[in-house]
Amino acid sequence: MSRGIAELAEEARRRYGVPLVRVQVLEGGVMGSVGLASQEEAVEDLMSQSWPEGRTRLLVLAQRRPRAGLHPEGMPLKVWRRPVPDGRKGPELTTELLPGDPPAALLAAFPDHLLVRAPGEAVGWVWRSAAFRFGPPPEPQRSGTSWDPQEVLGAALSQLGRQYVWGGTGAEGLDCSGLVWRSFLGVGLVLPRNSRRQRLMGRRVRLSDLQPADLVAALSRGPARRSHVALALGPGEVVHACSETMTVRREPLRDFQERYTVIAVRRLEGARPDSR
Repeated sequence: MSRGIAELAEEARRRYGVPLVRVQVLEGGVMGSVGLASQEEAVEDLMSQSWPEGRTRLLVLAQRRPRAGLHPEGMPLKVWRRPVPDGRKGPELTTELLPGDPPAALLAAFPDHLLVRAPGEAVGWVWRSAAFRFGPPPEPQRSGTSWDPQEVLGAALSQLGRQYVWGGTGAEGLDCSGLVWRSFLGVGLVLPRNSRRQRLMGRRVRLSDLQPADLVAALSRGPARRSHVALALGPGEVVHACSETMTVRREPLRDFQERYTVIAVRRLEGARPDSR
């Protein structure tokens, strides 16, 4: 079992730059902390296979209640998948926060980096010398928020022509889920920060019933089959950050479907009916 935990820690090191797994095998069970919920599940699975009668006690950093928040100060706050050497460039941008955005929750502190959970449940790393201030932690999102679809679409259309940037939310550019996330943030809704989770939001509706501000979940055509998401402008048009053309664009739904296979249409609750 110790070998399995060591392999899990090494896998986390390769992906996130640090192990994130600190588990001690004790007589009668294991205890310790892990970074992400998926690591907790993996440890518990190891436990059930090799020590069915043992007990597991784990603290999941990504789920703990934060005591402080990182508030962007004057510049975009970039959150990286792995710790980066110079605080500016890394192998993968997870998300970014602009001044005025909700803060990121501080999960754990390391000598040069901070592990954070950004709005939208994006977990990653912030360089200690980045432009931010410590302040109150993020407030829980209130349910039952009423919102205007036209405000959402106005925010999306204001980004037309911007560059496609993986992990971007509006500083130098946006990716597909970043455009959707940014557009809904303006009406007080914090959506998940990746397209796979966004396509689980709200309730499923038919493509033939497409209405303004519906989420159009898709897969890119071709061997890669990358997950994608767009916003409906109406029954026959969408706006999205297109990785194929590397820009934010609006286009007829039929043109969109030439590059992407639509797999679901989701409608978020709370939209004002008279604004559709």
